[in-house]
Amino acid sequence: MKSKIFLFGLLIALIFTSCGKHSAEYKALKAQNDSLLLAKANMEKEMDEYFSSINQIYENLEKIKSTENTITLNNSREISEDTRIKINEDINYLNSLLQNNKDELAQLKSKLKKSSLKLTELEKTIARLTEELEKESTQIAFLQDQLAQKDTVITQLSSTIVQMGENIESLSQENKSKEEKIKELDASLHSAWYAFGTKKELIQQKILTTNGVFRKADILKSDFNKDYFVRIDARNVKAIPLYSKTAKILTTHPKSSYILEKQDENLVLIISDPSTFWSVSKYLVIQTD
Repeated sequence: MKSKIFLFGLLIALIFTSCGKHSAEYKALKAQNDSLLLAKANMEKEMDEYFSSINQIYENLEKIKSTENTITLNNSREISEDTRIKINEDINYLNSLLQNNKDELAQLKSKLKKSSLKLTELEKTIARLTEELEKESTQIAFLQDQLAQKDTVITQLSSTIVQMGENIESLSQENKSKEEKIKELDASLHSAWYAFGTKKELIQQKILTTNGVFRKADILKSDFNKDYFVRIDARNVKAIPLYSKTAKILTTHPKSSYILEKQDENLVLIISDPSTFWSVSKYLVIQTD
């Protein structure tokens, strides 16, 4: 193309010297030369656009590869939330670059197809770029799939942790309930009740009748005042002050397991062997007159 334009220019110069610039031959050659110059300018512009597009594609490819090298998805099952967000941002950036390259390459192919120029090397370059973009697209898709798998694992682990937390809470509540029941049962098994008072007071509370004191079987059948009895832990209470100088135990308890001891003018019931003392009856009734 350049050699043709040079020859036409030389020819015009010769015609100008021999025929003058107003001759018809000169004007025809001048028009043809102008047309060649315009074609040259268009061709150069077209080539500049091709190479500009190719350079942009190569630049984006370098950015893609550089960013891929910074993305680390190791074999550990978990990744931190900050790392996951950063990887997502990087992958979105890669997809953006990849899409820009695909658009740029599509435009380049379209221009080359419409062009009258036959540029074999450029076509080969476009083919290589197309293949490389496909590889990068596959690599980015692989990274996205890996991240999705990580997210799935994290979701499953989170669900498992929540479920474990709920199970632990449920077991904790269940254990607490069992402990309370055990405490209640333990307290019930080792509970004992005592009451003391004058004969008159005991009769008023329907604990004592003219026939004597109610035993456990009789108590269950009688309307005695249960609130008059004091509930205690039979294992821990070993001394009961009676606030009286006289006392008589009306319920049945082994005599070897207790003594009535005088302290400060008043009697105190000393239970020396609680297990034996309460073995016959869990109820203790003492008359203090």
